[in-house]
Amino acid sequence: MIGKAIGKHAAVVETLKKGTIVIVAGTTNGYVAEEILSAIGQAKAFQRDHFYRGIILPPNRPTTSTGRSYDESKFPGDVVIRNGVYQKGKTIFDVVDDLGEGDVILKGANAVDLIQRRAAI
Repeated sequence: MIGKAIGKHAAVVETLKKGTIVIVAGTTNGYVAEEILSAIGQAKAFQRDHFYRGIILPPNRPTTSTGRSYDESKFPGDVVIRNGVYQKGKTIFDVVDDLGEGDVILKGANAVDLIQRRAAI
């Protein structure tokens, strides 16, 4: 549902036409990326496998659905879409200096303050 809602957000729809959208890797953002890439007909170039960073798990716990450990060399990059075209393999670090007014960065929460009941990055 989050992916579907973000994919239809006015700022995202407008920026897809002219501008840059960066979807920073994360488990929830994988669904966002799928929705947005589907909207521009480029979803086949993307897979959610390995679309995350910074996962902390107990030792010997698999980080993939296949039960294998995470292989950092398979990280596909963030999803960078410039003027409606997916720039496969790019990360936010590749494009951050070129971002400007009207560009959109989508980043999921990766910290939780249970006492204050807030998510953060």
